[in-house]
Amino acid sequence: MAEIAKMQNGDGTPTAVDNTKKPLPEEVTKQSYRVKVWRHLETNGLAVFPRPVYNRIPNFKGAQEAAAKLAELDVFKNANTVKVNPDKPQEPVRVICLEQQKTLYVPVPRLQTGFLNRLELPEGETGPAAIRKAVSRNGMETYGKPIGIEDTVSLDLVVMGSVAVSKEGYRIGKGRGYGDLEFGLMMHMKAIKPDTVVVTTVHDCQVFDTLPAELFGPHDVPIDIIVTPTQVIETQRMSQRPTGILWHLLSNRRLQLMPILGQLRDIEMLAGRACTLKEVDTDVEERTVQRPRRVRRRTRERKSHSEGEGNTTEGEDGKPGKPRRSNRNRRNSTKSAGKEPREGDAKPRRPKRQRPVIDFSVKISNISPNTRVRDLKQALSERGVKPQIMVWKGFRGFCYLHFFKPGPQKGEGDSGVSAVSMEGVLSALAQMSLGGSGDGDAEDKPRLLAVEPAPPRQPHAERAAPTPASAPAAEVQ
Repeated sequence: MAEIAKMQNGDGTPTAVDNTKKPLPEEVTKQSYRVKVWRHLETNGLAVFPRPVYNRIPNFKGAQEAAAKLAELDVFKNANTVKVNPDKPQEPVRVICLEQQKTLYVPVPRLQTGFLNRLELPEGETGPAAIRKAVSRNGMETYGKPIGIEDTVSLDLVVMGSVAVSKEGYRIGKGRGYGDLEFGLMMHMKAIKPDTVVVTTVHDCQVFDTLPAELFGPHDVPIDIIVTPTQVIETQRMSQRPTGILWHLLSNRRLQLMPILGQLRDIEMLAGRACTLKEVDTDVEERTVQRPRRVRRRTRERKSHSEGEGNTTEGEDGKPGKPRRSNRNRRNSTKSAGKEPREGDAKPRRPKRQRPVIDFSVKISNISPNTRVRDLKQALSERGVKPQIMVWKGFRGFCYLHFFKPGPQKGEGDSGVSAVSMEGVLSALAQMSLGGSGDGDAEDKPRLLAVEPAPPRQPHAERAAPTPASAPAAEVQ
């Protein structure tokens, strides 16, 4: 008011007003911390396969080192029974557990078909290759012995994956609630004892000094020890462990997705315990909001072709009008401005492309589990081998290369697929080695690949479109 009075008396001059909008403060949620960690890992080259790490327990550079540092702790050395989550960054921990002949329990992914699997190697198969196969996603299903909630299990150590953790012991997962539900089920089984230690292995950038306590509830599992590639942190553990499944935080949809929860609820209700669910589906699972798909409306022009001339729009009885044109037709009409339209000119339908015929196939085996598909593609390109389709089974140690029969594929007169022979491919790939990081690890030394002819067949993913010979091979998982 004083400044306004001065201006009215001529004693002051108007000052510039800052009209720039100040950015609103970012809402502090668990998801905001997740995005911050995921973005930092991706933009700083700290993330490794599987990528991108968004919406995952992120795999990070240094996961092997973190697992090795965990194995040096007394709490790990003295543990006989260990539960480890099935995510990729904790795979080295699972390997060490089997190497040291500990009893290893791994949850069924997403709790969709069961609860726990106890990994047991076949008799006589205790080598590194067998162990790496057992701890893979397919291996856990093959070598896992199902464990139900009525079985007796006693755990000495629980290893969890995390997106973000704090030195106070707070943990943020990927937002689906699987880790917390697994812990609640194990509490019901009395598998978690008071002296059972909960550990997580993460990258250093995933560790925060503090996280807002108001973000966490009674269902969140606190962490006792944080292990990174460079340090071991014993947390202060500011919150208590969940005592079991908190039914009032779950909706009926969760029980439909995870039958093991319905089985436990039936047991609890028979025992006379209250198991009231949430009526509204807003449980701890933070689902990604999906936008509804837009329904493409049929244009009036196409309708006029199918129903004849003289159509009327709904609500305009008897009123002739021009058929509506789509945006694509408008663009095409502007390009063809000045050209006289020909009577009865209709755009012919594009003929269906004929499915290519595989001429021959080559199988490449003895591929290291650490080898990525892009490494093999680069090696093939360097040797001038360009398959039209690659069926990658690197986790099982082999892949298939499919080559089409030469001939025009795009249209008459086009070059299409160039001629290539199986003898030429076998000769080009002879004595090819792949793998090796140069760190001296015996498991990661370059391997001499075995290349042999394979019976030609159509890959099971026939929907993969054929690619020209000059284009990179289509990858079929």
